[in-house]
Amino acid sequence: MKLSKLVLAAAFFAGLANMTGVANAQLKTFYVNEGQVRAQSKLGKDMNNILIGNANKDAEQLGLKALDDQVSSESKALEPQLQSLTEEALKSNPTLKARVDALSQKAYDLQTKKGQVSQALEARSTQLNRMFAAVMDPAIAHVAKQVGADVVMSDASVRYVKDSSDITTKVIARLDATITTVQAMQAAVAPPAAPAAPAAPKAPGAQ
Repeated sequence: MKLSKLVLAAAFFAGLANMTGVANAQLKTFYVNEGQVRAQSKLGKDMNNILIGNANKDAEQLGLKALDDQVSSESKALEPQLQSLTEEALKSNPTLKARVDALSQKAYDLQTKKGQVSQALEARSTQLNRMFAAVMDPAIAHVAKQVGADVVMSDASVRYVKDSSDITTKVIARLDATITTVQAMQAAVAPPAAPAAPAAPKAPGAQ
């Protein structure tokens, strides 16, 4: 009796495993390289151009290039005088020490301003990438329906994929056909306008 129960249990679990395997085999799984979509789509390229343009504008407003040139030229000018100079000898030369201190301050200011430009670039990039994901998802869904996909995997967790299962170029084509600029992307993800507030009721007897 016990043996027959074990046999039935084994048969049940084997059948269950076979059913699971068949279900997995029937799933149509495809793959999309989101990084490639970001890099090669018209929208992704427009995002890059805007980010670079804004970073260059920030650098220009902060006088980054002029300051960088000053630090570079002054460093080269002071280098021969400082190579064989001890700290005590430098302290005994007020004029030279003042030049070194001024250069150190400029170098500090340069790094601070570079950090400001970098932080602004990162903040803008994060904001645009979030919007990009919001408009890429519908493009992926559209292509997934076209190819009859049950599951679409991203490049974050896939190690190998056959070319026939890669829908990246199709997603890029769909995105290029719908949203190609940052301006269009911003309009697509903008929240709907709030409804107008109802007019205040008039007081009794008011005209």
